[in-house]
Order: sequence, then C-alpha cells, then structure tokens
Amino acid sequence: MTSGQDTLRVRQKHLRREKMLTAARTLFVECGYTKTTMDAIAEEAGVGVATVHTYFTTKEGLFAELARMDMSELKQEGEELLAHLPRDPVAAVHALLDVYVKVQNYISFDVVQDFVTGSKKPGPMREVAVWINHWQSDLLTSALKQGQASGTISRSLPLQELSWIIIELMIRFFDRVMSGEDSKREYKKLKQRVELLFADWRGSE
Repeated sequence: MTSGQDTLRVRQKHLRREKMLTAARTLFVECGYTKTTMDAIAEEAGVGVATVHTYFTTKEGLFAELARMDMSELKQEGEELLAHLPRDPVAAVHALLDVYVKVQNYISFDVVQDFVTGSKKPGPMREVAVWINHWQSDLLTSALKQGQASGTISRSLPLQELSWIIIELMIRFFDRVMSGEDSKREYKKLKQRVELLFADWRGSE
C-alpha cells in the first residue's frame, strides 16, 4: 500500500470518527444522555453500530471524549488568558471562572448533570472529570502566582489549597443550578464568595 493510500485511510477514519461524535453530540443535547443509544448514534452518523463500538467501545466513553474535546477548548482559552489577566487577583480569578462556566455554551445543564452523575463512579467520565478539575486548579494557581509576584496578594497565601477551594465552590455552583436555582443569581454569589476568600490576603505580607 502506498503512502498516499495510507494517508487517505487515516483521513477517512478521522472523518468517520468526527461524524460519529457530531451525531452523538446532537442526540445527547436533543434526547439526553440516558435516552440516547449507540444504535441511535450509529443511525444518525450513517454507520453500523459495530463501527461506533469499534471507535468508542461504550456510550460512556463516547460521552467522555466529547467532554474532553469541549473542555480542551476551554483549557486553551484559559491558558491564553493567563497572559492578559487583570492585576487585581479577584478580577483575575473571576476572569478564569468566566471561561470555566462557558461549558454551558457547549451543552445544556441537563447534559452537564448527566456528566456529573456519571463521573461519580469509576470509568471514562470520572477520568475526564479529574483531568478537568486539575487543569482548572493549575490555571487558578498560576493566576494567583502572578498576584504574588506583583505584590497584590500575600506571599504567604497557600495557592494550591485556595485554588481547590475555588474549584469546590464552582462545583457547588453547578450543583445548585442543576437543582433548579437561577444561574445568574448563583454565579453572582459564587463571585462574591471568591472575593471573600481574599478579604485578608490582598496586598499584605
């Protein structure tokens, strides 16, 4: 087989994979994770169900891959934001949170809830959820280090511990929104709680 044929085969596999991911995303949003079947995804993508299983093994694995793709885009946006963060540490954290909550632009809160529920047990969703929380914490820690370097927050502030507290607050925000609370009101509360964390740490040594 020539290298040209190899390239064509790789391209076809990539396109087939993308078609299945697009079909799955459409059905997850329209029907929800639970009601969507691998057979329905195969039909929507125009492939056999065995092909879907060959590429993704399980519906959970497919769902987790979509989550990783979406959150990889937000991770990149967050990394790019680090170079242009506000000097004020609270404003910097708020800017990163604005990026993190954009997940709702990709999928509905119902689908977010499906992911959160699925991530509570071992498997692909849990693995992706752990990865998400770690890079979010890492970016927050980097932002806080900038604050320490510029003298806007105390150098004795435990950065990693604080970043994980912020992640926990954000997780609780999503939990409340998914339980029916107003998202705008709850997000305002989240930002207020973050500001309170810095009340005794700004500009002190």
